[in-house]
This record gives sequence, structure tokens and C-alpha cells, in this order.
Amino acid sequence: MYAHPLFRPAAAAVTVAILTAAIGFGFAPGGGAAIEGAPLALAQRAENAPATARVLWVQDDAGGDAGRLRSEVAHAIDLATQGGARAIVVAVPVAEPSDSADLARVRSFLEGAENSPDPAMRARLQAWVTELDHDSELERALRAAGNALLITGPGAVPLERFTGAARGVGLEPAAADADGVSRRERLTAADAAGAPVPSIAFATWLVAHARTPAEAPLADGELVAAAARLRAGRATSWIPHYGRRAAEQGGTARVGLKEVVADRIPAARFQQQIVVIGNGSGTLNVPTGPGLTAGEALAQRLDSLETDSYAVAPRLAPLATALAFLAAILYAGVLAPNLRAPARFGFAVLLGLGLVVLELALLAEARIWLPLTCAALAVPLATLAAALVPAREERRAPRTEPVVPVRPATPRAEVRPVAARAATAAAAPSAPPAEPEPRTGSESLKQISDTLEAREEEPSQGDVADMLLGRSRRPQRPKLGRYELERELGRGAMGTVYLGRDPRINRVVAIKAIPIVEEFSETELAEARARFFREAEMAGRLRHVGIVTVYDAGEDGGIAWIAMEYLQGEILSQYTVPERLLPPATVLEVVARVADALDYAHSQDVVHRDIKPANVLYDPATRQIKITDFGIARLTNTSSTRSGIVLGTPSFMAPEQLEGRNVTGRSDLFALGVTLFQLLAGQLPFRADSMTGLMYKIANAPHPPLKTIRPDLPPCVTSIIDRALQKDPAQRYASGADMAKALRACARALSA
Repeated sequence: MYAHPLFRPAAAAVTVAILTAAIGFGFAPGGGAAIEGAPLALAQRAENAPATARVLWVQDDAGGDAGRLRSEVAHAIDLATQGGARAIVVAVPVAEPSDSADLARVRSFLEGAENSPDPAMRARLQAWVTELDHDSELERALRAAGNALLITGPGAVPLERFTGAARGVGLEPAAADADGVSRRERLTAADAAGAPVPSIAFATWLVAHARTPAEAPLADGELVAAAARLRAGRATSWIPHYGRRAAEQGGTARVGLKEVVADRIPAARFQQQIVVIGNGSGTLNVPTGPGLTAGEALAQRLDSLETDSYAVAPRLAPLATALAFLAAILYAGVLAPNLRAPARFGFAVLLGLGLVVLELALLAEARIWLPLTCAALAVPLATLAAALVPAREERRAPRTEPVVPVRPATPRAEVRPVAARAATAAAAPSAPPAEPEPRTGSESLKQISDTLEAREEEPSQGDVADMLLGRSRRPQRPKLGRYELERELGRGAMGTVYLGRDPRINRVVAIKAIPIVEEFSETELAEARARFFREAEMAGRLRHVGIVTVYDAGEDGGIAWIAMEYLQGEILSQYTVPERLLPPATVLEVVARVADALDYAHSQDVVHRDIKPANVLYDPATRQIKITDFGIARLTNTSSTRSGIVLGTPSFMAPEQLEGRNVTGRSDLFALGVTLFQLLAGQLPFRADSMTGLMYKIANAPHPPLKTIRPDLPPCVTSIIDRALQKDPAQRYASGADMAKALRACARALSA
């Protein structure tokens, strides 16, 4: 994995993307919030504030004491009520009483004059109390309006006398983002008891849209259902629209509180309005700029709800952001390294701009906010990091791969020995080619492996120059017959498997090479060669979806080779360990397909002789199987150079095969029964410390009951294995078709 040319740039891209996300969202959240909020500010600045006549902002610019302000607010409430306002929001602090010293003195005088015979004095003192008691005046106005609301929040809880007189209260806006800008608000929040409480904007909207203010669901079980009437994201969040005019000119219609108190504003001005009454204290930073008062910002939020001009961040917005970062990684680490530098960085900039444009388009057209700006910034940064990673220069270590299945295929050809890299490099371009030495046995296989290993080295600058000048020192591709070998796929007990190519028809094949000269003595070589081609011819006649197709066979310099179709997949032996066992139903279906393929081969008078998981290719995606190595086992049957080694794999061989008796299709079914046992149990049915002990157990000892290892399997599985592993061939399944039928019936019972 570490030697793959894309590993380093991909690792650099992943690192930079993760660092960008970590800095933007973790280590420097203020900067990340500012970057992510830039497109939102741009979109809101490009569009004017909502131009409606539904919200009226009554602002007190004069300031003064709290008592006077409450009296003026009460007068404004009375006028708005008289004019038919739909809802009234009091955005002035009412958390503390406003009793003045004058009011206290007048009340003390009034208490002392209770026994006074002068009723005129008592009446005048009572009038002064009424005039100076601004809290009572505000309480009266709130109660008379019936549709007035107050703002509550931490440290700003209205007095109980006011909350009892108002229609309801709403929460202050949610806290600002990490950069101090207020972008999001929530429709509802939970109080200390867990009950939903509306925000002041949502509460006002509910009162304004109710048939009567009393019907607005401000504190009952219908509040959540009412919130569903509006578009909202996760946790009922929404993003108010603060237009350019909102930041620069106030946005919504605005009148002065002094003008209202002086009766210069007619009551009709408040008809069908949502009236927000507040002073100019406090400022709020919004996406379009700083300086909005809390009341003015509330008026803008109400305008957003009234005109449906607000945006929402969907619940899947974090997933969209993560996918954008993934796109940045895939481009910078996988696609960009294959492009030239100008195109690489040009496309990186275009991809980053595309993400920003997508964010702006969704805001403008669909009122949806997907934060993609940090991911857009990560694209060029990750691309630059991947480009700065130095290329791998060291030579790869020789590969030592485990036993790998047979896969590809190809036709026969002429003998063409492989030249060693050193000899090729030393030869001058004009010098006549040296006569290659003939290959013999395993030495030539080693020579092929050395040449393939040399070809895997990355060419140096000198090699590139030589290739451009037509005097390349790069080793030529080794060949077997006419097939060019590209790389080694794996090695097994019977030879080496290479990935090859037929240059005549440009077909990719797998070539299994066996050093036949090394495997057989001189007296056996002629018979082995004849048997090899006879068996290869028989295997080449097999045309079945479950059998690897053999294209060609030949011998080259003492190496016998078979060209076969190249297949994708894994060998079944990878699923014979306890931690990687396949589901039982899958195992039964896979083995049934192997049985079908064997039934076809047996009908053509071809016996495999070495059925085992390592000779079956399996594609997990399609559950397709391919049996490999038909005829190879028969080739090594007469080998006398490996003392004590019997044909094939002894653990899977039937008793008659071990004893040298006649081998039939039922011998393959015995091996298939062993394969089924191993795929289900994760171990072989016959095991011993020596070859002699293993052969004795296979021929004489019963296999362990499968139910002792897998008690979860149904009895039908045990019955199939017991019959397939009978010592007497006559007591086994008569054909692969019979065994496949039993396997599929058991699979249906297992899934029922």
C-alpha cells in the first residue's frame, strides 16, 4: 500500500483537509465561523431587506429614566391597540420596578391625608400617584391590548405583574456564533422543566397569525405542532434575513416614540401591523454588519418570517459539509496527481469556486444554507500539499506473496528466452544482440521474476533520456510463448502464476508456469509432456460458467505453461479461518455452484483431482465461482522428484486417490465435502502430525461430527457432509448435480 504512487499525495491531501476542518471548526472557531458566514453575508447584502408594510419599528431615541419610558410605551401600546395592530412587542427592559422618589413621597402624603377633611387634596394626591405610577400604567396598557408580548431571558425576566398582564413572553435570540455574529435563531427552546418555550419572534408570529390572540399556542402542547408550520432546520433553527438596508437605514418602517406620544402619528398607521416598541440601547452584530439595536434586529426577524425570506440549515447540512471535504480529498489526492500542474491547480480553483457558487445559489434560490466555504478553501490547499510531496525514489523490496489462485489466460507461441537486466543494460544500441542462453527449469522462472522486479523500478532521469533517444536500457518484457508477462500474481506448490498479455489480440490472460524439466526425470519427461498437453486439451474443451476457460498451452525452454482467462475475485481459502467464515447460506450456494461445474466436467469425462478452496475463485459481489487448475494435478501425478509427496493436496483427497486406485468424479465430490466442512467449521475434518497419520485417518477414521463444532447448523448440513465423506465411493452422491440439489434444498430450509 505504501509503495502505491498515489499513497503519498492522498495522505497529504487527507492531512491538509483534516487540518483545515480542525482549525476552522475546533482550534479557531471564530475564524471558521467568519469564513463559513461570508457567503451568507454576501447573499444578504446582495438582496435588500424585506420591503413590507407589516412590521413597524417604534424607537425611543431620546433616552431618559425608566419610569418615563414605560409611560410612553404604555401610550404607544394604547395607540397601537386603538389602530388595530395584529401584535405588539415590548422590547424595553421591564425586569425591575420603576418607582421614583416622587411617587414614594406622594404615596406617603396620600396615606397621611386619609383622615384629612379636604377631599380635594386627597383627589389631587391620588391623581399624582396615578400620573407617577408608570408601572401600573404599563400594566394596564398590556392588559387592555390583549396581544402584547414581552421579552424574557437570562438576567432579563419581566416582573410578574407584567407577564400576567401580557399575552405571553418569548425568549431572546440565541447566542451569537463564535465570531460574535448573530446568524441563527430557534423557533422554540426548552425551559428548565423541559417544556417548549417560543422565541420572541416565533411567539409574535403566532399571535399575529391567530384568529384571536388568545388562540395563539404559546405555552401548551400545540406549540411544537405550530412550529412545524414554518420551515426549520435541526432543533427548529432558522436564519433570519438581514438585508443591506437593514444594516444601513433600518430596513423596516420606523417611527419615533416621541412622535407617537405627541400624537403626531395617527392610530390608522398601526392597522394590521406587527409593532415592535423599543429603545436604542444595545447593539447586535448581524451578517450584513454591526450596529443594529436589539429591537430593530427583532423587527427584521419578524419581517423575515412574514415574507418567508429566511433560510434554514437542513438537518443533513453537516453531512453535506463532510462530503464536500471528501470531494476535496478525492480530487487533490487521487485525480489531481494525474494532471499537469496548470490543469491541476486550475481545476482545484474551479472546484473551490464551484462549492462557493453552489452555496450561494442554494441561499438565493432555495433559502437553504449548506456551509461549504471551508471545504472550498481546502481544495487548493490540499492540492498544493499533494503536489509538494516528493515522489518515491527508493527501490521496492522484493515481493513475497502467499499462494495465490490461478486467474488469467492466453494462447501458445514460440520459445523466447528472457534476458537479464544487467546484460541488456550493458549492450550498446548498435551492437548486435547477444545470443540468449537457453532457459532451464526453475532458473528461468527466477530469471523471469528478476526481470519483472527490475521493470517495476521507477525510471531514473538517465533512463528517461535514453528512452527518448531510442536507446532504452529498460528490460524487455519477459515472454512465455508469444505472451508478454507483466507481473507475478502468485506462487503455489505447482508453479507460478503471471499476469500476461497476448500482443496479437491485446487480450489480458493469466499464465500458470510449471518447470516441467525440473519436476520430472529424463525417463518420465516425455510421458509427462504428452500427458500435460492431453490434459490441457481436455480442460480447454470445458465451457462452463463455473470453470476457468483455458485458451492455450505450450512449453518454452523447459517451462510448461497454460494460458487462461484472467479473473477478478478471491480464493475461497481466505474464508476458511474462523474469523472470516461466510454465512452458512452463502457457503451452501457457493458449494452448490462448484458441484454444478464439477457435474458438467464429469459429464465430459474430465476429473479435476485437486478440488480445494485454493482452487476456487469467488467474487463476493456476485457470488460467482470459477474452478481453476483442471489437469494440473494429473500432470504431477507421476512426479518422482518429490519423495513422499502425493498428487494434489492430501487433506482433500479421497481414500481411493490416496491408495492409487481408480479416480472418478465421486473422488472430486469427496474433496468438495472436505471443502464444505472447512468453509463451515473453519478447520479440516482430517488432521494429523504426519503425512502417514493423515492418510490413515482419511482412509479409516470417521470425520468429527459437524454439529459438535457448529451446533447452530441444521441437521441437513451434517447429512450432506456425512454422505460426501463416505469412505466407499458407491455410498457418496452419484453426481455433482445430486449434491447441488441437496445443498440448495438445505439452503432453503436454513433461510426458512
